[in-house]
Amino acid sequence: MPRRLQLPSPEMGTLQLYLIYCYGDAWEEEWLPMQGVLDLPSVSKDVMDHALRGWTRPLVDSLGPPPKGKLLLLPRSARTCANKGTCPSFDAKQCGLLLKKMPWCFESEGLEPRLLVAEVIKLWREEVYVVVVREDA
Repeated sequence: MPRRLQLPSPEMGTLQLYLIYCYGDAWEEEWLPMQGVLDLPSVSKDVMDHALRGWTRPLVDSLGPPPKGKLLLLPRSARTCANKGTCPSFDAKQCGLLLKKMPWCFESEGLEPRLLVAEVIKLWREEVYVVVVREDA
């Protein structure tokens, strides 16, 4: 079950996290179609358990670039809306991944599954780290 939480960290202040669990080699069912699509940080269940108890250094070390920095690492084609040809309210000045007033309906072009990718992009724009937590089956 994915979950969103705030975690105090002496290294980075309060971390905003969204956890996706991986059992064996497969992500949880809801997020399984996204597995391998985006480069998300991955930690073991032990690292996450330690972080929840206050020892956050291993978690912080594995997070990588900040969430908004992850947006810049997406392919250039993913920065435009996939619905630009069919959306009646499409405006090139507002419907872009890196634009300040990006609409809620934005779906990144060239990355599938579009709705799950859009959810991760929304979280990154809100400065939330999306982390995969690996558990043994």
